[in-house]
Amino acid sequence: MHELTLKGTYSEMGTQLGLLMKKNKYTPPPVKDERYEMAKGCERALEKYAPTLLEEIDAMVKAGGYEDTTLKVFQLALNPYPTNGCSIFAVTGEYTTTGNVIFARNYDWDWNGLEHFTLFKTYPKDALASLGYCDLMVGRYGGINEAGLAIGLTAIPAFPADYPGVMLHLATQWILDNCSNVKDAVDYMRKIPHVRANNYLVADSEGEAACIQAAPKCVEVVEPVNGLVVATNHFQTTKMQAFEVREKIPESSVPRLEHINKWFNKRKGKIDQVQAQSELKGMIASGAGVCQDLVKDNARFSTILSWTHELGTREIELTDGIPSEVDYKKYTF
Repeated sequence: MHELTLKGTYSEMGTQLGLLMKKNKYTPPPVKDERYEMAKGCERALEKYAPTLLEEIDAMVKAGGYEDTTLKVFQLALNPYPTNGCSIFAVTGEYTTTGNVIFARNYDWDWNGLEHFTLFKTYPKDALASLGYCDLMVGRYGGINEAGLAIGLTAIPAFPADYPGVMLHLATQWILDNCSNVKDAVDYMRKIPHVRANNYLVADSEGEAACIQAAPKCVEVVEPVNGLVVATNHFQTTKMQAFEVREKIPESSVPRLEHINKWFNKRKGKIDQVQAQSELKGMIASGAGVCQDLVKDNARFSTILSWTHELGTREIELTDGIPSEVDYKKYTF
């Protein structure tokens, strides 16, 4: 995984990114024709709900000389989801050894995708500093910020269509840059238009945690039950499940959620990061945890990175690779 530090105004950070991409001769991926129209709607949403990120994207495109490429369209609208996985859970303080929330997350994807990921230390002017990661230059799939908030997202591949709005990685970065607690994050997610369906698991140093189930037509929050809240790749409430095409839910999604619940309910004593990591790196195939490593369509599909965090600190423990094979290392900002 690459590491990069960004500082300054959003225009300055975007310029830094664009020049770096130009230096490394980055070529944006192809996008489907229909994404161009989708990107126009997403840009309008960003102007209203995350204007600083649009400023960063525009500066990146200009500095790198990407005006006549697919870069901006891809940053705003991405491409449709493949079928994939991911597991996140949070344990509230009354059930942990330190009294702080423990946040734990596996990112499951095509094995070759790991080479595109960057761990960002971001210090934006007039916004919150953060430590986050993504395979895009603007946007984050998860991370922590200086106010004591942690966030991670999972895909809902069974949602049938995209709508113009704030794309998942940009919504996550906006929350890291601007939200100090779970309530702030929930309020923002209820306000914005969503492009597609996702779970966003959030936790804060005040001891709160929640799974924000978000879709273009509805947002609903799942609270912890007896100290545990979980997100995999399906919705958990009847109202949100009505939006899913059930046969398109990843086959491992329900088993992973159930395994996390069983692991937690069978615990002896209180939870620490090491115990959370044991659940993340245990293999789902052997019933030992929620780590995935399999071959799908002649490609290796795995948990390509994994991380845990104790709320109230500025440190994560992260694996640069499948957690059953790679040790967790500490990163701070």
